[in-house]
Amino acid sequence: MKKKLILRSIGNNGNYNYYVFDKKQSVLEILNKIFALDFDLYLITNYDNPSKNKKMNDVRKRTDVHFSDFDKNIRADFFYGRKKIFLMIHCSETSRLKFNDALFKYFTMPKPKKIKPKRRIKW
Repeated sequence: MKKKLILRSIGNNGNYNYYVFDKKQSVLEILNKIFALDFDLYLITNYDNPSKNKKMNDVRKRTDVHFSDFDKNIRADFFYGRKKIFLMIHCSETSRLKFNDALFKYFTMPKPKKIKPKRRIKW
């Protein structure tokens, strides 16, 4: 099995979840695979026919760009920053849980860094 990619952050608020990923082409490829195979949605590219991919260019060329696509049950908003990709998914709770299950097959959360206690200064 390939090494899992890093999911930097995850959270939810009301009827949407948000995710933060490193800005890598492989992240978009995996997200496209999840949307296409698990949800039968082609939000990012045409997964079945890569020669028809018009929406996915080199991710490094996208900075300060917002891309949004939706169908009747799910809406995905992609925000491309300088070093990160931010994804917001608006859908039902069951669809978000299904997406999370599929997501964690390919991604892992970083382990928290241990913080050393500061040395106390005696006066």
